[in-house]
Amino acid sequence: MKIRWLLFVLGLFLITSCSQKNNIYISASGNDSNDGTKGHPLLTIAKAQELVQTMQKQKPGEPIIVNIRGGVYTLNNAMLFNAMDTDSGKTPVVYRAYKNEEPVFTGSKALQNWQVLKDENKLSLLDPAVKDKIYVTDLSKAEISDFGDPVVDGNRPDLVCNGQLQTLAHWPNSGFTRSGEIRGKTPMPLGYTKERRTKEGIFEYMDARQDRWAQEKEPCAEGYWYWDWKEEYQKIDKIDPVKNTIYLQEPYHNYGYKDSLRYYGVNLFCEIDQPTEWYLDRSESKLYWYPPEGINPEQAKVTLTIFNAPYMVEIKNVKNLTLKGLSFLESRGNGILIKGGENCLIADCRLERFGNEGIHIDGGTGHGIQGCFLNSFGNGGVVLDGGDRRTLTPSGTFVENTVIENFSLFRRTYEPAILVNGCGHRMSHNRFRHSSSSALRVEGNEHVIEYNEISDVVNESDDQGGLDMWYNLSYQGNIIRYNRWTDINGKDGICGSAGVRLDDMISGVLIYGNVFENCGSVIFGAVQVHGGKENLIENNLFYNCYGAYSFSRWDMERWLNHMNDPVTQKRLYEEVDINSPLYQQRYPVLRDINANLNVNTVQNNLVVDCNQEIIRDEDRVNRYKNNTTIQADGKSIKDLCNKDVLKQYGLQPIPLNEMGPINNKWIK
Repeated sequence: MKIRWLLFVLGLFLITSCSQKNNIYISASGNDSNDGTKGHPLLTIAKAQELVQTMQKQKPGEPIIVNIRGGVYTLNNAMLFNAMDTDSGKTPVVYRAYKNEEPVFTGSKALQNWQVLKDENKLSLLDPAVKDKIYVTDLSKAEISDFGDPVVDGNRPDLVCNGQLQTLAHWPNSGFTRSGEIRGKTPMPLGYTKERRTKEGIFEYMDARQDRWAQEKEPCAEGYWYWDWKEEYQKIDKIDPVKNTIYLQEPYHNYGYKDSLRYYGVNLFCEIDQPTEWYLDRSESKLYWYPPEGINPEQAKVTLTIFNAPYMVEIKNVKNLTLKGLSFLESRGNGILIKGGENCLIADCRLERFGNEGIHIDGGTGHGIQGCFLNSFGNGGVVLDGGDRRTLTPSGTFVENTVIENFSLFRRTYEPAILVNGCGHRMSHNRFRHSSSSALRVEGNEHVIEYNEISDVVNESDDQGGLDMWYNLSYQGNIIRYNRWTDINGKDGICGSAGVRLDDMISGVLIYGNVFENCGSVIFGAVQVHGGKENLIENNLFYNCYGAYSFSRWDMERWLNHMNDPVTQKRLYEEVDINSPLYQQRYPVLRDINANLNVNTVQNNLVVDCNQEIIRDEDRVNRYKNNTTIQADGKSIKDLCNKDVLKQYGLQPIPLNEMGPINNKWIK
């Protein structure tokens, strides 16, 4: 795989050295009637694709570069690439930023003609303190008629000022409020916390301020309705100020509703009371906004996302296509899709402010994301899906030297920086940070997660980890090594948060050479194992953590119940076959899957200034070997990762200085 990738990189070098005759130029001031030369550039990608296909016929197999000059390119339709765009892979093609210029493809529209709100009827609904601070613009004059839906994925508009997302008007202005009692009529079975719950979303509100919401046109709420690891947006059907009761619209939340649940109201005109808050009145085609301090709306760059195709760029069944140095900004949907094909590369690109996800690689082999910057996503950052789990054929797909931050802004749980599924993906030298939930969700086999920095995640939800895996014993051969996990200690919930969390039977994982700093809370250590076995936790540094490792055991009855469950049977014997010679040889732990329950190996780790080393392993069924607990005595993490210091405590080198992105052009 490494040899193939080196050849691919060499091919890119040869491409960048090819003659001017194989270069095409695009400019925001170009014209599709031009010939595509540097002096007479084209205007659109679509026209460049036509010219590329013509050149392929004239000089088959010769690499082609499409140079895109700096400027803003507003998209009305998605960029679509298929096998013809690289002559079924025979002609490598690069679409790249010209020299140091930055071409920007955007799915938003500028808003102008702002006026201070003077309508007394409207002002009477607002806090008097915001008088003369609220601005309004008529979207019909900007020729915007598709207003979308405030809480629907892929059709939810965002307001942006000078590159910063603005806040859809809500209350409380930060955090959540608590309900009183639930008032639904249909009880549901109790969860393990024994909190009562009902099917209907009907509950008491406790603050009289919410009486005002009864007059709102499209009130919504977002909340952790039962579990603190699963939130959801819901539309409000009605509000009864006499009974202090909120009635949510169906469909109701799958897990039901409990007393004292946490939630906030959103899409509320009456709650525009803080800078950055805005509200779109769909019946009147008007947008109301409280600008950030010091911002004059007429002098600022203010945009509304209007592009709502599923993806800005679709690359389907394409081989040897590269997008390099391009910026894709502001869409209600997703950024880039690569589906099928081989050796497509997204390099040095920037994707910001998308309503859904950034990049989705679905199948194919050898695709890569390299040196990119992804920021501000309503849902997750990257989805990797490929390889064959049944035959354990790796995808060869990778993400490296890439920054993904401020993700899961809309869907607050289970929308990580990277969701990986399948077999044989690699994630190296990346930085993931700033999220309410997990940075990595890992499903499948033989993935390598190495040299990454993960920080400030799981800062709102509970019972999760910076990396989360769960409920599939066939997920084997995964490696988590040489990563730095920092400030992952979440809210004070029932369980807490971990740096790495192996949940519900996850087994056979190697956790090696990592640095955990300020991780773990409540009943979770920096590494948390729930019901799994034969995991190896070795040669890690735990620094100033709530606990180094925690274990919550399963008894044999629970284990066998899960093993006999039809869902588990399908995962183990239909999706793959853990009894096959391949699985039995590759993963010896599966030869007797009911043996060694809860037995994991913890060895040669260094625990420094942690509240406790071990949380919840009362029977000490795990194997502990040569672990050392010390006080820092003024030593920093850098000091402790000195190879001579580590050797003193029996550890092998931990390459702290190699963790994180290398040569990412977007890092200031």
